[in-house]
Amino acid sequence: MISGHTQLYGVVGHPVGHTLSPAMHNAAFQELGLDAVYVALQVSPEGLSEGLRGARALGFQGLNVTVPHKQRAAELCLRLDRTAEQCGAANTLRHTPHGWEGFNTDALACLALLQATGVRRGARALLLGAGGAALAAAWALLSVGTQLTVAARRLEAARELCRRVSSAFASVPGARAMAWEEAPALARSVDVIVNATSIGLGGGAGARASHQDGLPPFRFHRGQVAVDFVYSATGDTPFARLALANGASVVTGEQLLVRQGALAFTLWTGQPAPEAVMAAALRAATHPPP
Repeated sequence: MISGHTQLYGVVGHPVGHTLSPAMHNAAFQELGLDAVYVALQVSPEGLSEGLRGARALGFQGLNVTVPHKQRAAELCLRLDRTAEQCGAANTLRHTPHGWEGFNTDALACLALLQATGVRRGARALLLGAGGAALAAAWALLSVGTQLTVAARRLEAARELCRRVSSAFASVPGARAMAWEEAPALARSVDVIVNATSIGLGGGAGARASHQDGLPPFRFHRGQVAVDFVYSATGDTPFARLALANGASVVTGEQLLVRQGALAFTLWTGQPAPEAVMAAALRAATHPPP
């Protein structure tokens, strides 16, 4: 029952119709008996500043931020935690009396999952993308101590990302940029490949795993780790399918979504997140019974 006492949370993005975060967070609220609700909010890039002010005025206690708003959201926050500041992007906002406080739970989730797969210092990593998700992924990869190469459709965007994140990690070799077309050749020799582009966003089993979807024609191999920031309503993406078909170990977008969502939940509520319940709700949403 939603009442005048119900605490409001949500996710802002453009597009936002694909999001599965409401199912995950509302299941967590129900599990802990919290009087709270989480909704999806479609906000255009030009309306983000007004949208965040409006959400505060309406009493939203916390927000997630998804494409394409993560970098701009960081600029609009009253303050950022250290991780969000180093990333230059925020995907989780918390209400304070004077403005939004920004965090990057994407980066922390990616770091935890990289470590869980056995990625260690000195591993060679290839990162695809140069947006808000890529900033989080680069932070995680440099935190582990990988030798990082970044490829993006716009080479200058990849160079700018490298400049931004490398300055925060004096103890490891800085990231280097490369042209998008050169990525498949490098992919054969790296230990980790991370897709932080929007390739596969909203795609399902009908999408072909090929460069025709915008994905470079990679040849993954056994022993590699493939991390996909994209998830789909069917739990399937071109990048993940291609990696699995070639024997790589895959960290899915669903795994990242649950981990970052659990971290955000705790930031908002001060309570440990029921992560197993959140994962189950996500599985139910992506694989409904016949």
